[in-house]
Amino acid sequence: MNRRLGLLLEILYISVILIDGFLLLTSSLLPFKMANYQNIAYFDLITSMLLLVGYLVQMQKNEPKAYLKRNWNLVIIVIPFSFIAINILGIDGPFTVLKILNIIKVVALMFAVRQVGRSVDEFVEKSRLIYGVAFFLAVLLISSISFFIVENGINPNVTNYEDSLWYVIQTITTVGYGDVVPYTSLGRVVGVIAMLSAIGISSLLTAATTSSLMDKFRHESDKLSKRNSKYVQNLEKKIDTLNSEIPKKESMDNLHKELKDLKSEIQELKNLLEKK
Repeated sequence: MNRRLGLLLEILYISVILIDGFLLLTSSLLPFKMANYQNIAYFDLITSMLLLVGYLVQMQKNEPKAYLKRNWNLVIIVIPFSFIAINILGIDGPFTVLKILNIIKVVALMFAVRQVGRSVDEFVEKSRLIYGVAFFLAVLLISSISFFIVENGINPNVTNYEDSLWYVIQTITTVGYGDVVPYTSLGRVVGVIAMLSAIGISSLLTAATTSSLMDKFRHESDKLSKRNSKYVQNLEKKIDTLNSEIPKKESMDNLHKELKDLKSEIQELKNLLEKK
């Protein structure tokens, strides 16, 4: 139960870290609405607080100085640079220094993924799920940036990066609301690439999940087989022990003869006593 709870917490932390890293990176390189810069700042604040709590809990189980030395990125990822700049200092939108700090934080967050998700990392490596996740993130990032570059200024429905990201997510998930459609030939090419990539992503995720389940069943089968083999070995040992404790037939015959002789002697003694 504790292991499952720990695994769920690791998945939660990794999901939050990846989303925060993606938002910080794209908002530092591409234009967003001002309201969404503030929303990203709040999300980054929540992520920083969660990571701070997680690291403090882990630090209690280790020597603080050695732990900080191993996790040098802790100082960076717990500071909500965007929240401080936009929501506290009141700066309108990300400026150059904030963009650089956010990119540095994204790098630090990538190290944090492996630090907080050791069980998940082990599972991902065994199931090869990392390839599907990496492919999905690469398609999402490259396609959304490419679509924004070729459609911005031409397509009235693509005025910022959020519109481009929304279109690519719709295309990859095959939802297709139709509120954002490509106007240029290159935009259509990006859409086709995203559609074909979605098929590959689905295949990779399905294959990884199936492989993981098969490995799980094989592992459980091996455990059951070993347990049954051990049980049979224990039974064989008990049988051998019982066989060694049971007297042989010759010993039983000798014992029976001795008892018969003893009985005869007792009867003779009884007869002598009666005569007297």
